[in-house]
Amino acid sequence: MNRRILSVLVANLFVAAPSAFAQDAMEWSGSASIGARHVDSDARDPSKLNEYRDLEDGTAGILGFELRGRSDNNYLNAYGENLGRDDQYLDLKGGRYNTYKYRLYGDELRHNFGAGPGALSPYSGIGGPNLTATFPSTNVATWNGFNHSYSRRDVGGMFEWQSLSPWYFRADANEVRREGVNVFAGAQGTSPGNGFVDLPSPIEYKTRNYAVEAGYSTKRSHVSVNLSHSTFENENDVLRWSNGFFANGLDTTILPPDNELTRLAINGNLRQLPLDSTLAARYTYSTMESDVAMQQNMLSTGATNPATNPSDASFKGDHKRTTFQLSLASRPTQALDTKLYWNYDKLKNDSTEITFAPAVGSGLFGGSTNPIVNCANVAGSVCEPERFHYTKDNLGAEAGYRLSRENKLLGGLDYTKTDRERADFPRTKEWRLFGEWKTSSLESVTARFKYQYLQRRSDFEADASILAANPMDLYVRRFDLANVNQNLLKAVVDWTAAPLLDVGAEVILKRNRYQDTPLGRTDDERQEFYGSVGWGDPNAFRVLLFGDIEYTQYNSNHRNDGTNTGNPDPATPPTPTVYNWSARNKDKAWQVGLGTDWAPRTRLKVKSSLIYAQTNGTADFSVQPGGATTVFQPITNFDNTRRFSFTLRSIYELNRQFELTAGYSYESYRYSDIGYDNTRYVAGTGTSAAYTTGQFAFQPYSANIVYGIVKYKF
Repeated sequence: MNRRILSVLVANLFVAAPSAFAQDAMEWSGSASIGARHVDSDARDPSKLNEYRDLEDGTAGILGFELRGRSDNNYLNAYGENLGRDDQYLDLKGGRYNTYKYRLYGDELRHNFGAGPGALSPYSGIGGPNLTATFPSTNVATWNGFNHSYSRRDVGGMFEWQSLSPWYFRADANEVRREGVNVFAGAQGTSPGNGFVDLPSPIEYKTRNYAVEAGYSTKRSHVSVNLSHSTFENENDVLRWSNGFFANGLDTTILPPDNELTRLAINGNLRQLPLDSTLAARYTYSTMESDVAMQQNMLSTGATNPATNPSDASFKGDHKRTTFQLSLASRPTQALDTKLYWNYDKLKNDSTEITFAPAVGSGLFGGSTNPIVNCANVAGSVCEPERFHYTKDNLGAEAGYRLSRENKLLGGLDYTKTDRERADFPRTKEWRLFGEWKTSSLESVTARFKYQYLQRRSDFEADASILAANPMDLYVRRFDLANVNQNLLKAVVDWTAAPLLDVGAEVILKRNRYQDTPLGRTDDERQEFYGSVGWGDPNAFRVLLFGDIEYTQYNSNHRNDGTNTGNPDPATPPTPTVYNWSARNKDKAWQVGLGTDWAPRTRLKVKSSLIYAQTNGTADFSVQPGGATTVFQPITNFDNTRRFSFTLRSIYELNRQFELTAGYSYESYRYSDIGYDNTRYVAGTGTSAAYTTGQFAFQPYSANIVYGIVKYKF
């Protein structure tokens, strides 16, 4: 976090605070913690161990505190943990009862992806907007190492004035900074066959959010108006990088542009209406704007320098979004409750309508295989991106009826209609019907059973000017909007078998059947099973055993059409070069765990846990009879992982002021995936070679963690 900004805010707060506290004696309590942690890890690349934590090898200090102040009129809470570390957190809350309240906070986190041997690049200038290298560069020993990670720092605050009740006024502000390096990929040449290169791109993002709100709230009604504004700034508009295919000329990758978001939100509700009803409504209107200079040339140097020929020198992004929600919740009788609702969402895209007319054969075109750009690499063609927009209406009704004190039935019907700008499915209608039974008929058992049926139907209206560029797209139905019938079943049971024995179980079964899909996903299913058993008195000895297993499977049909010049219709007879093939992907994830809480003495508590988790993924293929004679081998290591952890922690209250904590943890992680096993930094030869950074190739680790903490309480 920005420690200087936070320290100034805290200092200013406490400068003003004494005048309020001086007239109102505060009673203070809290704690301060100091300790040390030693980490001994075995990993070629420790990034996975430290992915969201700060557990570098060696010994480090542990600092934290809690502070609470109370009086008849004022209160204050302060908290801090991992002070001085990459995952530091500070929070300060306070106020005066029925008058005002405030909050200041700082939250810091680092996301580590790869470092050391797991992140190498042939480029120089990593961390900046210009990456240079001389290709071919096959000697990995001459490459540069870099830290593939970025930090996130969120500093903000809030103040709310309440003394004019039922009126209130509130203001919020925060700043989020992301800094570091993330890896993108760039294409070398004009087609996938020319290879690619991993690009360590600079991350220097800053987002500032501001909001003010005024409201009126009573027991019978509430209304509020909120105005917010958000700005996003990126210090680097583009990334320039050497492209080996184009004689090491500098190519261009567009990075996220600056933009601004302004939103007005109005909320309100009326309570205690007839039939014990509550009417609630919410309206929002937002605009998102950006102004981006168009690239006149994607290659700035090199053997070729083709012009993009945009119709405008700059692109002005302009999205206007309107939402409205209305709901009526009623209770006509003691046994019956109902809910009616309507949700409206419209996105209007008034962005600049840019067209491109690149030179024939330049390679600068959306591509004849691109389903969202209308252009072809022929003389006189114009590339015209579509401006995405949509309108969505969602209506629904729900009801619950209590058959008895122990049994309740619930049901509902939900309908959604969407009109959008899309080349394949411009309209969609979706129905969802559900029923649920909640019961506690047995004295020691509570249960809930739910069934849901969903049906989605989309109008496939191929935009010939777009999809015809790749004829196979006329037969592909993308599963995010394809026609589907879904069945979902969920059951949850909790059983108090004895005064100190609890048993729980949960089952979720979901199955999708995609309709009218010549090519694409045909079906998928998910099965989840969870169970737990807890026994014992938490104040003496208690043990918890749990287990969870999940299965997923998704099947799909595809077609090999050679160089896209054969027959794309999957109903035609196969040949050795033009044929159908199918894939079956399976994933299994399971884990078991054991946890204990033991209090062998009045002031001593011992806690432990043991967890083992494993994932296995496979992909199998089959070819249409009469198609390719090549045998397609199944993939058996499709994101396979194994994780084992053991923790032991003891807490001893030496006296009323001092508490001692000692702990030990062991973690082991193993990873195998066809995409990263036996990683090669260079694949292919010549100007069409591909270059990877290898940052995910060395994830396995083992770590022993020992720590001790002394806490002083006052």
